Amino acid sequence: MQAQLNTVETAEPELLRVLLVDDNASVLRFLVSAFTSTHCQVMTASTAEQAIELLGAGGFDLVVSDIKMPGLSGLDLLRAVKSREPRTPVVLITGVPSVNSAVFGLRHGAYDYLPKPFSVAEVKELIRRVRRDRALGQGHIGYPAGLAEELARRQSGVESLSRIGELALQGLESGVFVERVLENTIRSLRCDAALILMCDEGGRFNASRMGDEALVAQLLSLLHASFGDVVKTEGREAVTLTRQDQDFEGLAAMIPGVGNAIGVLCVGRAACNGAFLPDERELLLGYAQTTSVALQKLLLREQLEQNLVDTISSFVNALESKDPYLKGHSARVSLYSSEVATVMGMSQADVVMCGRAGMVHDLGKLVMLDNILRKPRQLTEEEFDLIRSHPVIGDKILKPLRFLACEAKAVRHHHERYDGKGYPDGLAGEDIPLVARIVTVGDAFDAMASDRPYRNRRPIAAAVEEIALGSRTQFDPLVADAFLAIPAARLETISRLLDTRQTPAGVADAQPMAEVH
Repeated sequence: MQAQLNTVETAEPELLRVLLVDDNASVLRFLVSAFTSTHCQVMTASTAEQAIELLGAGGFDLVVSDIKMPGLSGLDLLRAVKSREPRTPVVLITGVPSVNSAVFGLRHGAYDYLPKPFSVAEVKELIRRVRRDRALGQGHIGYPAGLAEELARRQSGVESLSRIGELALQGLESGVFVERVLENTIRSLRCDAALILMCDEGGRFNASRMGDEALVAQLLSLLHASFGDVVKTEGREAVTLTRQDQDFEGLAAMIPGVGNAIGVLCVGRAACNGAFLPDERELLLGYAQTTSVALQKLLLREQLEQNLVDTISSFVNALESKDPYLKGHSARVSLYSSEVATVMGMSQADVVMCGRAGMVHDLGKLVMLDNILRKPRQLTEEEFDLIRSHPVIGDKILKPLRFLACEAKAVRHHHERYDGKGYPDGLAGEDIPLVARIVTVGDAFDAMASDRPYRNRRPIAAAVEEIALGSRTQFDPLVADAFLAIPAARLETISRLLDTRQTPAGVADAQPMAEVH
C-alpha cells in the first residue's frame, strides 16, 4: 500500500475541474489564486443558485462552497450536488459560528470542511488528498451514505404526484381532498407548514392549513403580501416567499384553472431544515397542477382519467426533454405500441391503453440520477442495479391509480423476456401480460433506432432486422410479427418524432439488445 501511495503522490498532477462558490469577492479571489496554483481549472459562482446552474454543464471534480450565503446555503448546494453527481466531493467553508453546520454537512455527504481563516498550504493539502483518493478509487470518490435517502426523497415526490390524482377518484368531499393534498405535500417535500388558499368567484378566501401553527401564520402573512406576484405567474413557476429578517422560507404555486376561482398551494420550511432546491420547486408546481385537475373533477365529475394521464405524460415529456438522448423516447414507444396493437386487431380501447402504457413505461426512471442515465461509459454494478429497479419503482408509482392497472403491468414487466431471462420477475411466454410484451418491442426498437450516450443510432432496417432475430427469445413471436408488418415509412416517421438531431454520417454498431435502455 505504501508503494502505491508513493506512486500516486509523485505522478504528474491531475488537472482537476473545480467549482468555487462564495459571496465574498475577496475570499473568492483568494480561492481562485490558491486553486489555480495547484494545477486546477477553476470556475466560480457568487451564489448557490448560480452554482446549481453551472452544475448543468457537468464534469466538476470538486466543489468548494461557503456555507452561509444569501439565498440557498452551502448545505443546500451540497444536497443539489449529491442529487445530481453523488461521486463529486464537496468541501464546505465555514466560520467559527458555522462549525456545527459543517459537521452536519459531513454527516450528509460532504468530503471535508475548511475553517476560516485558511491558508494556501491548507488548500494544497486538500487538493493532494482529493487527488490521492481519486487515484486510489480509480478516478472517483465513492457514493455517499446518503444516496439511498436522496433516491427515496425523489421517489416519494413522484409518487405523491400520482397519489394526489388518485385521491380525486375516491369521491372525497372537497375539504377532505384538500386536507389529504396537504398531508402528501408536507410528507414528500418535508415541510414544516403548508396551506391551500382558495379564492372563490365572489372574492371570498378560505384557507386550509397544516403543520406548525406559528409557521403557518407566518406563511399566510407572506402569501398575502405576495399574492399578486403568485397570480401573475399563471401557474408557470413557483414564487419564493421570504423576508430578510426571517429564518423561514416559503414557496407558493398557483393552482390554475379551477373554474373562475383562484387557488394557491403554499409550503414553508424553517431555515435550519434547508431551503427549497430546484427539483422541489418543480414538484410543487406538479402538485399544484395535479391538484387543479383533481379539483376540477370534484367540481365537474368528468374527464379526470384522461387529464391525469395527460399530466403524467406531460411530466414525463418535460423531464425527457432535458436530455437530448431521451427526448421523445416515451412518445415514440407509445406510437409504436399503438401501431402493434392495431395490427394485432385489438379493440380501440385496448389500442389506446397500449399507447398509454408506452407513454408511461419508463416512469420509474424519473427518480434515477441524471448522471447515471446519461453515463457514456459502462455502468458499475451498483449503477446497473439502480437502473434495473426502475420497472418496480414505476409500478409502485402507478399502483394507487386503479384505472391504470393494465398500464402498470406494462411498466413492471417491459424488461421481461419471452424466454424467461428478463427482469424483475423472470416471467416467460404468455405469463408476461400482453400489453407488456407489446411495449417491450416498441421500447427495444426505439432504443436501437435512437442515439444513446454510449453509441449512435442504428438504421431503421437494421433495427427491424434485430426485432426479427429476437423473436421467440427476447420477444413474443406474434408481437414481433405484428411489428414487422408495420410499413417501413411509418416506422421512419415515428422515429423522427421530437428528434431534432441530425443522423450521424457514420453509424457505429449498437450494443446487444439486452442493454439497459
